[in-house]
Amino acid sequence: MIEFSDFSFTYKSLNERSLSNINLKINKGEKVLILGPSGSGKSTLGNAINGLIPHSLGGKIEGSLKICGKESKDTDIYEISKMVGTVLQDTDGQFVGLTVAEDIAFSLENQMVDKKTMHEIVKDKANIVGMSEFLDVSPDNISGGQKQRVSLAGVLVDDVDILLFDEPLAALDPATGKRAIELIDDLHRETGKTIIIIEHRLEDVLTRPVDRIILIDEGRVILDTKPDELLKSSLLEERGIRPPLYITALRHAGCDLSKIKNIEDISNIDLGEEKIKLENWHSNTKREIKVENKEEVFSFKDVSFSYDGVRKTVDKLNFSVKKGEMVSILGKNGAGKSTMAQLLMGVLKPDKGFIFINGRDATLDSITERSAKIGYVMQNPNHMISHSMIFDEIAFGLRERGVPEEEVKERVMNILRLCGLQMYHAWPISALSYGQKKRVTIASILIMNPEILILDEPTAGQDYKRYSSLMNFLSQINKELGITILFVTHDLHLALEYTPRSIVMCDGVILKDGRVSEIFSDKKLLEKANLRETSLFSLADKANIEDKVGFTDSFIVKEAGGHVSDAKLMGSESDLRSYKAKDRKRKKERKEGEKKVAFGFTYLDLDSPIHKLNGVTKFTFLFVWIFFCLTTFDIRFLLAGLAISLASVKISKVPIKKFKAPVLTMLLFVITNAFFIYLFSPRHGVSLLGSQTILLGNEEMHYALTAEQIYYTIVVSLKYFTIFPIAILFVFCTQPSEFASSLNRLKLSYNVAYSVSLALRYIPEITDDYANIMHAQQVRGVDISKNVSLKKRVKNVINVLAPLVLSSMDRVDVITNAMTLRGFGRKNGRTWYREKKLSGRDYGVIAAILLFFALSLASRFIIGITFFIPS
Repeated sequence: MIEFSDFSFTYKSLNERSLSNINLKINKGEKVLILGPSGSGKSTLGNAINGLIPHSLGGKIEGSLKICGKESKDTDIYEISKMVGTVLQDTDGQFVGLTVAEDIAFSLENQMVDKKTMHEIVKDKANIVGMSEFLDVSPDNISGGQKQRVSLAGVLVDDVDILLFDEPLAALDPATGKRAIELIDDLHRETGKTIIIIEHRLEDVLTRPVDRIILIDEGRVILDTKPDELLKSSLLEERGIRPPLYITALRHAGCDLSKIKNIEDISNIDLGEEKIKLENWHSNTKREIKVENKEEVFSFKDVSFSYDGVRKTVDKLNFSVKKGEMVSILGKNGAGKSTMAQLLMGVLKPDKGFIFINGRDATLDSITERSAKIGYVMQNPNHMISHSMIFDEIAFGLRERGVPEEEVKERVMNILRLCGLQMYHAWPISALSYGQKKRVTIASILIMNPEILILDEPTAGQDYKRYSSLMNFLSQINKELGITILFVTHDLHLALEYTPRSIVMCDGVILKDGRVSEIFSDKKLLEKANLRETSLFSLADKANIEDKVGFTDSFIVKEAGGHVSDAKLMGSESDLRSYKAKDRKRKKERKEGEKKVAFGFTYLDLDSPIHKLNGVTKFTFLFVWIFFCLTTFDIRFLLAGLAISLASVKISKVPIKKFKAPVLTMLLFVITNAFFIYLFSPRHGVSLLGSQTILLGNEEMHYALTAEQIYYTIVVSLKYFTIFPIAILFVFCTQPSEFASSLNRLKLSYNVAYSVSLALRYIPEITDDYANIMHAQQVRGVDISKNVSLKKRVKNVINVLAPLVLSSMDRVDVITNAMTLRGFGRKNGRTWYREKKLSGRDYGVIAAILLFFALSLASRFIIGITFFIPS
């Protein structure tokens, strides 16, 4: 089905081959795992299979690659997409529809499938992946696992024979990842399709069987074999790939892996006589419990927070962390982990409760004030980097604080040495690998001498070799500098190997705060937190070892070569009561349940008469309305128009608070406009109305205030008050995809129309990126408040925009590839999932606005009334 023959590929921008002499066959109906460290060439191999190479990602091809008997380089990418369906690593980037149904239908729209057939296929595929109840839900409101299911349905609509999954576990928590692998396996067994999984998380993939594992490194096929043969060899460690935890434990125990049956399946593994070695290793491992008596570095006392004032994102958090601890914060997506970190950084302020740093109440401290003690490293290093050179990036925080340049140079070089980057001090950041960029961002925070370091998913996207290098480095700085480190993570391996203590969160509350071994031996706790039991637990079960906690501790001791910490929840109710009793001078205390209003200028899915109108109708109405307001100066028509605008707001059912930010912006604009009209043309009203009634001043004064000028200004301002409500309603009441289809029906190119829809789809996400990047820079000491000069603020905002532009460019690349693989642009037209026919109500609204516009034109140009002045 897929056949590589002496296949090599070199990217346009590189001199060396990324793939070299690949000879590989993947047969129909096989389920294959392509495994390899970062930079091994496995993703390049996947891009060759799905046709992105060479059709979108240019370069030089040598040899042959045949897909279903057709030479790939001579076959159109759209034809390949009918044979190979790809689920990309970044499911957010792959989403191009505004609802689940639209995203599933995207490929069908590009094939110009008729609407009725399209709806039937969408329902069928959504049912297959268990998403039929979410068809009208926005992709922003579903979980990571559900996004994977929708992405899968989006490629199933083409009924492809080959399904390619590019790192499907990258953004998923452990339990959701397990369910994703189960879904892929169920699909394979039920349909017999060829399945190709590209991953480096071997243990997670092997929760369900695979036929073959193809090990790739340095652009070559190193091994093509059965899973058991690879697990019994030493190739995984040699190639920088993490073996499953149970394999590592068996090696620690000195077990002979060649004597173990079903070694690739922990649920059916047969240890045989090797069970005795495992029991002896567990019994003979000394697990000394080390009690920590260090001073607290920070604590949360009864902290609660809600984004909307209704649902609590975190609720009554009570915990403390001691100086020099390494603690992992675990939990599913949406558990409240990131919110807790943002509360600690000062990005968010608690609704209730107190945050203490070094014993001092820091609840009201700003982000900039907190940055003196707390450093924050985002998951994606590109979201933090704002300079082109490594030295400048690391020196940035010190220079912001006015540190003398000689001291800056000395401290930067010291940090570079500590981080193993001294040889790169004069390098551009663009020349670094992802892992090296991660170190640069950590170095840029460490140079500020923080007491607390927060890392968001530090190991995401990194193979075992780079993961180990980074974590060993962090352990080193923890020991040498005494920095307290918090890991916000899904990575259970990280928690097991490097953090003696974990805090497990779920739905905004702390479920457990204690030793990692205790947490990972509690099946009910793991299930509730959407984590999953480790293979160590399963291995102990197979060896009939009842002390699961002790067995896990044995592994931790062997891996870390140290003690097991006795981590316990700190703080008491009596302490909490005393804190509550203190008289605090808080700037503003929000009441519990108070509604917080955020600016959200986007489509609102409501059931109103305006929402039910066709997109063509709404666009036509807006277009004619703007021309009406611009061409008439008759206050009677404008007042009637204002009444129509306000009535439209009423029947739209859009909450009035949603208009708060736009209306304030409009008022500022109208006031500014009126000021400049008077400043540059104080007699314009007199010349237009043909009379002069002085209210203030005399005829000789240039800026004499006249009744005519006031009347003219009122008429002009009334135009804006009439336009704005309709324009704002158009955004709130028009679904972007429906708007795009309307533009296309009005003869605008579908490429341009869809670009408009896509822009509206991603504007909220770009806004979120901007906020996250801004907060990350503020934690580095970047001040954009009124405490610094305007010039400094502008400069600092630019430093936020630089990484935003880079991350947006990355997003564009992912979206472009996703759209190409699903056939966008192949044909001269497309159909639209959400397209609606014009109803009688639509024709009535269009006729009414055209008649109203015609009357205003007749009044001005036929009757000759430009300004109507009441007598």
